[in-house]
Formats: sequence, structure tokens, C-alpha cells
Amino acid sequence: MISKKEAGMPIREFLASKGKIIDKEMEKYIPRKATKKWVEGALGKTGFEWDLEAYTKVVNEPIWDLLDRGGKRWRPVLACICCEAVGGKWGAGLKVAPIVELIHNGTLMIDDIEDDSVARRGKLCTHKLFGIDVAIDAGNLMYYWPMAPIYANRFKLSEKQQKQIYELYLQEMLRVNSGQALDIMWHRGNFLPSEKQYLQMCLGKTGVLAGVAAQLGAIMGNAPKKQSDALRKYGQIIGVGFQIQDDILELIGQEFKKKKGSIGGDIYEGKRTLIVIRTLEKASKEDRERLIKILDSHTIHESEIQEALDIINKYDGIQYSKKVAEKLVLGAWKDADKVLKESNAKTVLKKFAEYLIERKI
Repeated sequence: MISKKEAGMPIREFLASKGKIIDKEMEKYIPRKATKKWVEGALGKTGFEWDLEAYTKVVNEPIWDLLDRGGKRWRPVLACICCEAVGGKWGAGLKVAPIVELIHNGTLMIDDIEDDSVARRGKLCTHKLFGIDVAIDAGNLMYYWPMAPIYANRFKLSEKQQKQIYELYLQEMLRVNSGQALDIMWHRGNFLPSEKQYLQMCLGKTGVLAGVAAQLGAIMGNAPKKQSDALRKYGQIIGVGFQIQDDILELIGQEFKKKKGSIGGDIYEGKRTLIVIRTLEKASKEDRERLIKILDSHTIHESEIQEALDIINKYDGIQYSKKVAEKLVLGAWKDADKVLKESNAKTVLKKFAEYLIERKI
């Protein structure tokens, strides 16, 4: 249970205090070494013989190499907070909290391959260290393995809870990959999405997993539909706000870029962020054509990346994007605020949203 003292903590301190607990729970889903009991718990009785040493090398080790690099773990913590906010227990939310964090890290592993990224969280990307084949397989397993404890019913869930989690997982995984599909196509060039189309992409690529986290908490807290729907929307929208803030920090946050391990990555990848969409809408014909040319060239030259940044900074794309994020998040919070009783969890939930769109790293 969230204490009054914890509710009064700065949100970064609160998240840091819960991170190690989340890591321990993730090890219950995917341990650091493959064992017969763990494999059979998900895949069924062994027909012949598993090479557990090889399996560890190709699955468990690359997965934990990425997980051990850290991360805010805010999505699984969000699941626990939401569970308490609807009257459930922190521990109930904690049981399913690893689902969303493992899937999220799987998307990062695959995303790095798609973007041909070099670094992730200060180290070489998984595909650079272990090979593209290993990273694809490990990343995909991170999508699927989190469901193993659910269909094995390790947590003694009700039939209704199991069904809700299955349906949530299936629908939202389709949305995650559909959002990523749009992002891939846009930064190949020849496409300029509208603001609404960009926000819809964010809703799929980033918002969905935050929404899954919030609704997992609601399911484990046996929330009524009104609360569950409001929390799902709240989670999705703060995920969109998080992505917009990511886009902003990619351009102006030195500490963020240092931690992420890439400088000017969004420019190199040619990404059509809300900042870029707004800039192209407001720019002169000359600036518009030049920015599109740089983005479509996927340049690695610092002078061209800086030129693109200079064009962006001439207009109000960054300030406009921040205002859009704030408006969206405040609106989603108002809906959640109406259906939740006052509690320490609710206090933290409100601070949570404010932190995600105001963070500097």
C-alpha cells in the first residue's frame, strides 16, 4: 500500500524506490538462466530434450543484458498504482506488472533493428552485440512470454480476469505493431502525416502500452467498467504525452540524449514528429523544402543535422508540441479524477502525469 509519506515524495524518487521490486518480479517471468521447470511451465512437457545452455545464450542473456541497463519502470509501477486507486492491493497489481515492461523492452529491441540504431541506454544495441537474428527472436519472445503465467493461471485469477487480460493483450498488441508500421513508413519519406494522424500513431506505438498498464491494474483491482475505461484512456494519453516529450528532449535535452546514447537520432531517421509537422506547417517554402530534404536524406553529417535543428528552432514546433501534450494529459486526468475516490494512490497518479510531460531526462 502507498503510504502518506510515499504519496508526498517527488515522483522520480517514488519510481526509483519501486524499480528493484519490479526487476525481481520480472525474473519470475523470465529468469536469468533457462531451466527445465521454467521452459515446461510455458511450453509444456518436453518431448525429447531442451538445450538449456543454448536457450539461455540466445534468449535469457540478451533479454537481461537490455533489462539490466535500467529504465524508469514507470509502466509497471503505473499498473500497481491503478490497482490501488480502484480499491485493490499493490501486490495484486505487482503480479501482472512485468507483462507491460517486458513487452515494452521487446519493442525497443525490435525498434532498434528497424531504425538501424547503434546505442540504447549507453551501450551497443542488442542486435549489435548479439546479432540481428538473436535480437529478433529475443524481442519477439518478450512479446509472448509474459502471457505464460496468465494461461497457466499462476496467480489464481478468476475466469473473468483471465478473459479480460487475454482480450486486452490481443487487441493492444495489434495496435502497438500498427502504430509502429505507420512510424516506419513516414520516416522513409514521401509522407507528411497530419497532427491527428501523428497522435493516432503515438496512441498505438507508445500510448497503448501505458493504457495496458493502467487497465491491468484496474482488472486486478476488480474495477467497475467506468473506472477501468477512464484509467485505460488516462494511461493511453499519458503515453502519448510521454512520446511527445521524448521528441522534444531528443532535440533539446542534452542529458536525455547522453543517456539515450544518440545525438540527433530523430533527424537522422527522418522522423515526422509533431514538432516537424508543426514546423513544416509554419515554415517558409525555402525552409520547408530544405528540412524535408535533410530528413529524407538520413544524413549522418553533424552540420546538416544542426541545420535541420536551426530550421526547427526558427518556428514554434517545440512550444506548440508541449502545449498539445499538456492539454491532452490534463483532459485525461479530469476524466479519471471524476471516477476515483480520494486516496494516496490517486495523489500519486496525478503527480505521475505531471512528471511524464515535464521530465528532463
